[in-house]
Amino acid sequence: MRFALRWLAIYYLTLVRSESPIDPCQNFYKAACGNWSAIHAEDPYSSLVEQLDYSYHEKLAELLENEEQHDGPRFQQLLRDFYTSCRRPLTKDQVLGFLEKLIEMPSLGEDELTVGLTAAFRPGALLDTSSFDLEKIWQELLFRTEDWNPNETNTEPLTRQKFDILWAGRLEGADLKKELFWDELSWLESQMMNTSSSEAADGAPVFWMLPWPEFRPDYRRLARLLANKSKRFMLTYIYLRLKLLQGPGESWRIGRAECADHARHILTHPSVWLMERNHPRLKEESVLRDIFQELKHRFGQRLRANRNNFSKHTQQFLLSKLDRMTLRLSVLPRRCSERTLAQRINRHYRDVHLSPSDYFGNLLVGLKHSRMQRDRYNILSMISGPASRNSLFPVQPYQYGTYASPFYLTESNMLIVPLSLLGPPLYTPQQPQILTYSSLGFVLGHELSHGFDPEDVVLNSRGTASSTVRRELRKNRRFQRELNCLKGQFRSRLNEKFADANGLELAYSAYFDTAQTDGKRDRKVRDSTEQKKQFFLNFAQFFCSNADLLEDSADHGSDRRRVNDAVFNFHPFLEAFSCGKSQNQRQCRLF
Repeated sequence: MRFALRWLAIYYLTLVRSESPIDPCQNFYKAACGNWSAIHAEDPYSSLVEQLDYSYHEKLAELLENEEQHDGPRFQQLLRDFYTSCRRPLTKDQVLGFLEKLIEMPSLGEDELTVGLTAAFRPGALLDTSSFDLEKIWQELLFRTEDWNPNETNTEPLTRQKFDILWAGRLEGADLKKELFWDELSWLESQMMNTSSSEAADGAPVFWMLPWPEFRPDYRRLARLLANKSKRFMLTYIYLRLKLLQGPGESWRIGRAECADHARHILTHPSVWLMERNHPRLKEESVLRDIFQELKHRFGQRLRANRNNFSKHTQQFLLSKLDRMTLRLSVLPRRCSERTLAQRINRHYRDVHLSPSDYFGNLLVGLKHSRMQRDRYNILSMISGPASRNSLFPVQPYQYGTYASPFYLTESNMLIVPLSLLGPPLYTPQQPQILTYSSLGFVLGHELSHGFDPEDVVLNSRGTASSTVRRELRKNRRFQRELNCLKGQFRSRLNEKFADANGLELAYSAYFDTAQTDGKRDRKVRDSTEQKKQFFLNFAQFFCSNADLLEDSADHGSDRRRVNDAVFNFHPFLEAFSCGKSQNQRQCRLF
């Protein structure tokens, strides 16, 4: 019971320490997360999910630095070579040399520009290339707040005299038109200097070498300007601006956890393989499967209730999809021997060749390999249908398996849960079940719900859309009314908001309501108001971060809004905290 009340104690402590009491009915995120930002201000992570990943990467780095672990399959040497190259001191001359190679390439794609920006601006984390939104990438670079080294910056526009000096040398032989380039460069820099607002300047971002206006810039306009230029122009322009900096500059090193993070993104399967053999958490799979089966049972009850009065065909379609939905712990397949698995991973990376001394080149090779594997997988899927559920799925940077969050694969009707999710403070073995159901239960319920969100509900268990089901859903009055309810409240984020609300409801029902599947769960816990408060407080912990400062992602919205939107229309929450009527509109329920 002492552990079961840990977040309740934090909640009351927050109320006591606050200058004014925090009303959970007005801002439950703040009431639950309290001073999380202040407590973790000095930590190298900014959210609970990042904390899980940081712990995972620290362990991976330790393994990669262990000299006794050098025997193993070829892909393990690839992993060590990548990590070694990442941990070597990096210099401005190395960046300039790499940019020269890119500029001389006959064709430039997204991967070349991504690595070029990474090399020039030294972000601690890999730039997110999952959607390759260039404007978003530039905004990410513009908003970096680390300390700036004044000896490594020149934010004044280029003069023609300096341009002529910088152009001489390697660029003379490049397939570039000097005068046309100068015209485009001078226009761009004049526009950049004119993006300033009337607000006081807050200084250029860290490791910034482009022109910077006198006053605070219009960040969105500045990012848009840079994003609209061609890849070759931008790489050449950055090369010139970097050459403008006097002297060799200071060398820098990427941190061990950051390098392990990069390795996990670029070489996901080898990273997971190494971690599983040295920090096994696979024994916890039974815990996940038990909860997953309970969640499926609860949702099945709702589908069988058939509030929408679906036809027998559509109801059977939904129930069949739910019944065939599976869960896999780890991104690696489980139903094969260790030797067979190693052979499959080796085949997956057989065309990858890395150097322990060329970090930027390794990044480019890794990104290209990931993209090629994904394209190949998509082509084969169109020809022969979806891959087996026990396949070695290709993993892209910033996709499933590269961070501590489950992922629903529509083409396989499968939930993949990375091992990094099963760590403190989210989960520890033998912790009270209320903590497990309110955290892992919600997370699994959220991903399960994505199989039935407004976008994916018409897809069967092999990811193929049913035109018959689609037509019926369009004509079903109740379903369309509830769908319009979601659209009215959440607009483009309706899929994620549905999954949050439905996932929370499923997890709550699995813990507090009785059902035939409750045999393995401890029913001795008293069903009290305090227990219900505890459930919601622990649920909110998954979203605690210092990035809730109105930081809205395109899909999910801010952490604060995700928590508050999920609970404020949920009757058990309103009842537990005596909130009276809902602060928002009614709960939209598709099923």
